[in-house]
Amino acid sequence: MSFIAFQRFFATASATTFLAGAALTGAAGPAAASTGGGCNGPASMQACITVIEGDVDEDVVFEARADLGTATAPSCRLRLVSFDETTGWRWESSFAPCNRPGAQRKEFVLPNPTEGHVYRAELQILPNGKNYEFAQFVSSPTLTY
Repeated sequence: MSFIAFQRFFATASATTFLAGAALTGAAGPAAASTGGGCNGPASMQACITVIEGDVDEDVVFEARADLGTATAPSCRLRLVSFDETTGWRWESSFAPCNRPGAQRKEFVLPNPTEGHVYRAELQILPNGKNYEFAQFVSSPTLTY
């Protein structure tokens, strides 16, 4: 074996050993690289989606925030709806009154999200209770996990 061939062999073997060791120890990087996400809407009504470090792996957090004041109709209701745009899955929170003093906050945590899926949060404000007449919808930016 020539000296140049030996150098190439040694470099290849070293790189292969390093990459195999990184894969075994999990040092190769995070489970998935998410893109997008964040918040959308004015300060008084926002829908947000983020990725956080969970107990074992990463979690996707869907959040809806509203501060509509006490001037809204007593029948006004709001809720958070969480979507997986890839599969059509959705989760809906219970309704909360809009006219409570102070900010309202709803949150849903999805543990172990699926790589390659597109997620979105939505704040629904229903002025007439559960009736969709005059409803307002605020959607978060999409998050691709």
